[in-house]
Amino acid sequence: MLPRLEIGDLLGGGVPGMATVAAAEHVPAEVLSPWLGGRLGGAPCPPEYGGVHGGLLGEINVCRVLDVLHAPAFGAIVDCDGRVQWASAREAMDRWPDLSGLPGARREGGETIFRPPATATHLAAASVFHPWGGGFNYGHFVLDALPSLLVLDELDLLGRYPPIAPPLSRWRRDLLRLAFGDHLKVDERSEPVVRLGEAVYATSMDHFLHAPTPILGRLRERVLARAPAPSAPGARLYFSRRGTSMRVMVDEAAVEAGLRRRGFRIVHPERLSVGEQIALVREAEVIAGPTGAALANALFAPPSARVVEILPLNFASHWVRSMRHVTGGDWRGYFCESPIPEREVAFWRRLRRGFRFGYRTGAPAFLDFLDACL
Repeated sequence: MLPRLEIGDLLGGGVPGMATVAAAEHVPAEVLSPWLGGRLGGAPCPPEYGGVHGGLLGEINVCRVLDVLHAPAFGAIVDCDGRVQWASAREAMDRWPDLSGLPGARREGGETIFRPPATATHLAAASVFHPWGGGFNYGHFVLDALPSLLVLDELDLLGRYPPIAPPLSRWRRDLLRLAFGDHLKVDERSEPVVRLGEAVYATSMDHFLHAPTPILGRLRERVLARAPAPSAPGARLYFSRRGTSMRVMVDEAAVEAGLRRRGFRIVHPERLSVGEQIALVREAEVIAGPTGAALANALFAPPSARVVEILPLNFASHWVRSMRHVTGGDWRGYFCESPIPEREVAFWRRLRRGFRFGYRTGAPAFLDFLDACL
């Protein structure tokens, strides 16, 4: 009998061998709202963005499980009965809510059936830290994968449980080296599924960027201790998304022209190495840009740096704000009505793979908001 993946009852709390490292904590409105006072602009935004409901510091649990299968490229940990560890698979569920995209899984008769491989490489023990989103998104790797590995390192578990990951790109290896030094050895596995006699993982694998804790400050200190020296002290930086097609700011050229007149350097982070990006931001005066993975670099900016995030209302979230708040930094948010009618987006941009929607800042209004922030 092939096991059915238990999508409706994925394992979260109550996992055997679970220890709480950081409990969830509510940030009261009377703390968050004053911090946000005068820092929001643009289109009217929902009240929660003004902090009226407070905020959240996330919970981190470290779990130990026995005799499991692990899909390195997906993060997912599955036991022999088809039960899935919630935090390990949650990011993959953004793409496959029924987990049918996992190796060995497919939909049959309205259920997701798991066919484990007849043979799989067997490892005695491993630390799992790499969620699905970390495989392609800089922000998820910096703010979900690295803190999860740091938790296990601070508990002195990496010697007994060597970290495992899918094959790593250069930028991910660079970040691991900066955070953990050259001595850290990650077992990169290209197999779709491996068998683990024991596995440990931290539940921060699951979208930690949306509810971070002060561990981000300790991660920041580790990275900056090994990162290149500042390359642009006092710089004003704008992280451009003109090379991307997913969320199109139709007036970004006008925004960039206005920023250049104000002494901003227009940065295309995809053209820079990790070290070059961190060297740029670590003593910056202002960092501005549309919401997106590149703003994860704001973690490495000084607390005094003003971080100005441009947020389409249909794609707004708290992740940059939360990161800056929990690490004691400055943040400003400018909201844009979105989406705009597709006909207002250049035809060639709509044709590009990955296009989702377009939006407009109203460049003069945004630049006025920015001037008030400077």
